[in-house]
Amino acid sequence: MILRDAMSDSAVITTSSKHGVPIGERAASRWLHIVPWGIRKLANYIKDKYGNPPLIITENGVDDSNGPHTTIKKALQDHKRINFHRDYLSNLSAAIRQDKCDIRGYFVWSLLDNWEWNLGYTVRFGLYYVDFKNNLTRIPKSSVKWFKNVLASKRELSYKLP
Repeated sequence: MILRDAMSDSAVITTSSKHGVPIGERAASRWLHIVPWGIRKLANYIKDKYGNPPLIITENGVDDSNGPHTTIKKALQDHKRINFHRDYLSNLSAAIRQDKCDIRGYFVWSLLDNWEWNLGYTVRFGLYYVDFKNNLTRIPKSSVKWFKNVLASKRELSYKLP
């Protein structure tokens, strides 16, 4: 009997380069690379290898640098995050519509800026800016407006950056 589970398939290659060439742009964190086509490829791999089980992407996101001189105004203009989610969701849409992958959900990582394990407050993942110096005030970033637009339209993943 051949086991078809995550443990028997754990010998995957987890590098961010191929033949010494990065496969995608690096995010603020050293370990995180932006490879939107990879999520479609992964969805198809799971479909083909495991019989197309229902999938829910429970965490997907990108971080921005948060240096001591980063202004709130600059932090709120998170165009890289918008492009990231637009590109990943476009690939997931193609996996669903064209490749017939059974993808049921997608959750953004993360709703709020928070403390990251090894990087503390030097990076920000949230859709909402948390002002750690001002009573933890939460301020929506540009990506919040973009997501509201996407969710309201239910079909259009494009959004013109302000």
